[in-house]
Amino acid sequence: MEIHTEVKSELNKTLLRICVPGITEADYQIRMLQMNQIKGVLPVAIRGEGEMTVYEYEITGLVSMKNKYRQDKITKEEMKKFLSKMQETIWDVERYLLNSNRILLEPEMIFEKNGEFHFCYMPQYDGTIRESFHKLMEYFVQWTDYQDIASVQTAFLLHKETMRENYSLTGIIESLSELEEKNRNIKVDKAITKAQTEIWDTKEDDVYQESTHTYDTEEHDWITRQEMGSKIMKETDNLWNPVKKFLNRHKRPRWGDWDGIYIDEEEL
Repeated sequence: MEIHTEVKSELNKTLLRICVPGITEADYQIRMLQMNQIKGVLPVAIRGEGEMTVYEYEITGLVSMKNKYRQDKITKEEMKKFLSKMQETIWDVERYLLNSNRILLEPEMIFEKNGEFHFCYMPQYDGTIRESFHKLMEYFVQWTDYQDIASVQTAFLLHKETMRENYSLTGIIESLSELEEKNRNIKVDKAITKAQTEIWDTKEDDVYQESTHTYDTEEHDWITRQEMGSKIMKETDNLWNPVKKFLNRHKRPRWGDWDGIYIDEEEL
């Protein structure tokens, strides 16, 4: 289907205009949209202009996915939030007996504000939500921050799952939960291994410190001083022993018996 889109800014509001060829009859889908505010679906005004049908969605204060991720990178948490919001919107649309294939999933037609996503519903759209969702996942791969491993894993998982013949959104969300659980277990295992390694290293350090610091430094210094003093005394004794022996052999006689000291040449 040939679709022409434009953004029209007025004084108090901004509108997304989607123009399609032909005149749409006011069937139950249009009446359901006009009479109810469906959660996740943008309010729409529908009217004919010549040979065209014009859908006007108010997007005041909203930013399209295309513009948001043209500069920013989409994260794993944003992908998860989008999937959750999309699933809720599909449930609400079907609860009002509307066809979920009429939800537009083009990046310029999905809007976000404060973490909440809003979708356009167009009764004349003739595509399928499965094909549209697969194309959107290709955009996710392009928008992903390749420095963030978790976001890269998530984007590629989503794209891979949409390539399956009979995929479902519920099944994709379950696969994403399994991936997160697997990554959590890997992180826990790494944390346990790291903690065990740190404990072992600490024990080795303690053993080393005990083996090298089991003595009292002050006491050790005192013992060293005593040993040095003893050594000096022994050396002093060795030096003075011959002198002492010499003096003992020629010690001074009592008073009145002094005959002088006689020293042999050999003793000198």
